[in-house]
Amino acid sequence: QQMRIGTSHGTYAYAGEMEAIYARMRAHGYTAADHNLCDTNEPWYSDMAELDRYCDRVRKAAEANDMCISQIHGPWPTYDTTPENRVQIREWMRRAVYACGRMGSRHMVIHPVMPYGWGKEEDADFAEALTVELLSYLIPECEKDGVIVCLENMPMAAHRISRMPMIVRAVEKVNSPYVGICLDTGHCNVFGDDLGEMVRVSAKYLRVLHVHDNNGQSDQHLVPFCGTANWKSFTDALREIRFPGVLSLESNGPSFDLPLPIRESMEHHIVNIARYLADQSEA
Repeated sequence: QQMRIGTSHGTYAYAGEMEAIYARMRAHGYTAADHNLCDTNEPWYSDMAELDRYCDRVRKAAEANDMCISQIHGPWPTYDTTPENRVQIREWMRRAVYACGRMGSRHMVIHPVMPYGWGKEEDADFAEALTVELLSYLIPECEKDGVIVCLENMPMAAHRISRMPMIVRAVEKVNSPYVGICLDTGHCNVFGDDLGEMVRVSAKYLRVLHVHDNNGQSDQHLVPFCGTANWKSFTDALREIRFPGVLSLESNGPSFDLPLPIRESMEHHIVNIARYLADQSEA
């Protein structure tokens, strides 16, 4: 079976209503979606009835266009610098796992806990322990809703749990089939880490991908081949480990300021790039 290709539904937000977003994604050739649930200010994070209505609408929009929701992105940014904030974040995360299951998705991506914000960690052991505790806390909800929560590697040199080996270590500490890894190619590239090597390092737990490019210095979310990432190394490794998931883009895509006919042409080119990478990754 041909590897599915996907992208963030937010890239197509300009299309308008949810039904139009999914229809446009499908018309361009995507068969999977990364649905963004980052914004905790949305009403469904405080109203379960509203959450149910929203999830059902998203699921129906995907099903109507013969698409799967391969993954969702959980709450972010979370500003988890105080114990009180972290209690609230756990509740948001729990609701996001529930939403993931109700949408029919099996994977939810989350970031490591940042108890010191974006700055240097005063106690890296404490930060790592909080991340492990959050993952462990979510396991019962994941079991109930059939969801695998996937910890994502990050681009912050000031944080211990950023590069892939430390992500793997945190996931190993939890040791649950309901906890996996999201490999973000752009975040690897910021550190100069070889994408293929990072695929192999995380292979045992690798469930989902965030695929994008940059200049090797900052997290730009460029379309693949527009930066410095080694895409042959990446696809060779995915093929080697027989990655069973979706080639899911997380690039910013074309500017919303482009005239529609030009944007339409660019979007088709981006789909072709995703399809190329997926084809190169197939065993």
